[in-house]
Amino acid sequence: MEVQLLDKKGNRINGEILETNPSELRKLKDWKFNWDEIIKSNKSKVYKLQTGKIEALLAIQFFDDEFFEMKNIEVAPSNYGSKGKYENAAQILMSYACLLSFELNKGPYKGYLSFISKGKLIDYYIEKYNAELVFRERMQINPINGLQLIKEHLNIDL
Repeated sequence: MEVQLLDKKGNRINGEILETNPSELRKLKDWKFNWDEIIKSNKSKVYKLQTGKIEALLAIQFFDDEFFEMKNIEVAPSNYGSKGKYENAAQILMSYACLLSFELNKGPYKGYLSFISKGKLIDYYIEKYNAELVFRERMQINPINGLQLIKEHLNIDL
């Protein structure tokens, strides 16, 4: 999927989201998560947001044929914080996860993006993505808010 990243000057840079492979993940240095370990589960898929290099990663894990959960999302070290190269890498991948929730989840799960957040990030997800705290650290983005993210960051109307 083609996407548009925004640099610090407001320039649009072409990027794409693709499923990644273990050999690419083994080469990563200085990332917070061990992505090589994450992809070892046969029930997981890892997607990359890339320009000439990987700018961010998203992992989803399937629980059965009807439902997946977002397991991890991380921007590249070059995109950390206020000094990061691209401002919207995380928003693009979070929106893509919402899109996948419409495409891959079935029945009553369709359109719901479920994930577990670290305690210190709960308020961030609520403010930035209109996520809802469901139970303890379990969060979700409901279909209405997911559609809004998809439209805003992926320019897709479902």
